[in-house]
Amino acid sequence: MEQIRNKFPDDKDNRIQKLYYDVNIHTIFNKMKLQNVKKKFRKYQNYLNDKYLNHIQPILLEIGYMRDYLYYEWKQGEIIAFTQGDHSLAKAVREEREPIFREADKRYEELKFEDSFYDKAICNIEVKIYEINQQQRNIYKHYRKCDHCEKMDMASISGCKLKHKLCSICIDDITECPVCNEDLGLHYCAICMEHKKILLKTGCENKHQTCKQCLDKIIGKTNPFERVVCPFCRGYCSKKIVHPHPASYYLMENGEDIRDVWQDRADDMRER
Repeated sequence: MEQIRNKFPDDKDNRIQKLYYDVNIHTIFNKMKLQNVKKKFRKYQNYLNDKYLNHIQPILLEIGYMRDYLYYEWKQGEIIAFTQGDHSLAKAVREEREPIFREADKRYEELKFEDSFYDKAICNIEVKIYEINQQQRNIYKHYRKCDHCEKMDMASISGCKLKHKLCSICIDDITECPVCNEDLGLHYCAICMEHKKILLKTGCENKHQTCKQCLDKIIGKTNPFERVVCPFCRGYCSKKIVHPHPASYYLMENGEDIRDVWQDRADDMRER
């Protein structure tokens, strides 16, 4: 489906319209080119503001005041004629002043439409300038040229001594820098299937290893009254029971440990 393109006031040959719809701001990574596009929009915006404030609005206020005054005179003349009981005079007043009021009313509606047309165009240009400013900030803060594929993208440091900057595609699942071929010292985690800098031992007898994030998830999902089980060999990770909270967390107001109460209730349920 073809995109509906709004027109812009005083836009000869649709130059602003083509610049607004055909130029994708988010694919431009050249700061100078973005600045030139923003200058064109800013120049056009200043022109619209000047014409809107110095020509359209004053005339609109003047026509609106004249329209209200003509309507007031028209109705006052009819009221005076009716109070005097002269219906022919009231009819003559209506026939005389109604066309003048209708013409002023028509002119007022045309200016009102032009006013909204300019106001909408100014708002659209303001939004586009805001998008350009955001893209300029992103380029300054995050976007860099990848040292491997030379593509402008969100770049990250590879971790090598020369600190080569790589895009999200080139840095994904690597064990050595693709630019200088330096070994990054990364180890493969079999749970999250990613290469991590440091692997921790799970504590089992087979000395299995996993990354810290995966080990934290395993401990967090384990019941506080059970031992942590190794995800590889299903052996106990340690002889101690892992408690996610300190001992004071389980103390009630009377000083009794709530875990003992839970244990007593469980024993009573078994006896029953």
